[in-house]
Amino acid sequence: MPIIKKLTLKGMQVATPPEKAFGNARLVGFSLRSSIIEVETDAGIVGIGEAAGGALVLKECLKMLSPFFIGRSIFDFDQIQSYLSNMMYHSGVQNELTGCLSGINVALFDAMGKTLGVRVCDLLGGCSSTRLPVYASTGYFSNDPDNRYEDMLEKTRQGNFLGAKIKIGRSVKDDVERVRVAREILGNDLLLIVDMNGSYTMDVALESIRAIERFGIHWVEEPIPPFDYKGYTELRLRSPVPLSAGEAHYTAREFKTLIDNRCVDILQPSISFTGGLTEAKRIAFLAQLNNLRLAPHVWGSAMELAVACHFGASIPPWPHTNSPAYPSFLEYDVGAENPLRDEMLRSPILMQESHMFLPEGPGLGVEIDWDKMEKYRVC
Repeated sequence: MPIIKKLTLKGMQVATPPEKAFGNARLVGFSLRSSIIEVETDAGIVGIGEAAGGALVLKECLKMLSPFFIGRSIFDFDQIQSYLSNMMYHSGVQNELTGCLSGINVALFDAMGKTLGVRVCDLLGGCSSTRLPVYASTGYFSNDPDNRYEDMLEKTRQGNFLGAKIKIGRSVKDDVERVRVAREILGNDLLLIVDMNGSYTMDVALESIRAIERFGIHWVEEPIPPFDYKGYTELRLRSPVPLSAGEAHYTAREFKTLIDNRCVDILQPSISFTGGLTEAKRIAFLAQLNNLRLAPHVWGSAMELAVACHFGASIPPWPHTNSPAYPSFLEYDVGAENPLRDEMLRSPILMQESHMFLPEGPGLGVEIDWDKMEKYRVC
């Protein structure tokens, strides 16, 4: 039985200069970051996973969690997670503790796959496809004269994506103008998604949705803050456009609240936030039971893309048919420089004709180029 010998964390960050800053309605000025957790077994196999949150906080979380994992089997995650949840219930779930467990969980799946010589998607229930449809996440708020809103949309149009998601949420008038420009540049054939990043109250979100509906919006993402479940329920009943949420919701328990209250039409778990692949599969099962669409949230590093590929490949056609009206998309950011995605892997994930290809090989099938990543290390 493979035993966990060691856990380590390597945190990276890319500071965005003010003139190149980009973001959403809540914040302009992102610093890209990625924290990789490595799990080493007694057989010398190393599994890798990504944890969400601040690297220095995650490093301390890993120190606290490591004693519960070292010396245990690589297959014991569910047992350990249950114990930790009971022991640390005062800590809640919306924090780096859950992010750290997410990274450990994915790293263990990678180690299991490498140990058994199988892909992670096979461990998750099999592979429905090795070619996964993607939409472009683009149209950020930015003051960069070399990367204007229109420039981002033009890159998306030339990229042959199935759909595009743009940032809105600063005012109803601004929302209408940004959506109008997006339709003008992208044309009418691409699915158009808008992301408000939880910036509105329910009444303003409804006003905006009604104002942009005429442009053919596929879904509205995070129109209001994640804690406003009652607002989501009311908004969904009145909205002429489907709603989605999930990147700011943690664990299957919070997604069950979204489902039970019929808050959204599309669930968007972010694997590095919500608890890892085990928790994401629980959420996918809840979506299937409740006849809801699933579109995993993916934004950031190449590791997130690789993990999302395996998760997406393990999901059967949704929700109950071999001929779904719309595929279960993965997200791919376009328009902002992202070295943590473009330089991270020794062999980049292949993209062709609006689809990503599942990495080949056991485990996640990817290897991080630490020589290139060293200059971004913060811990």
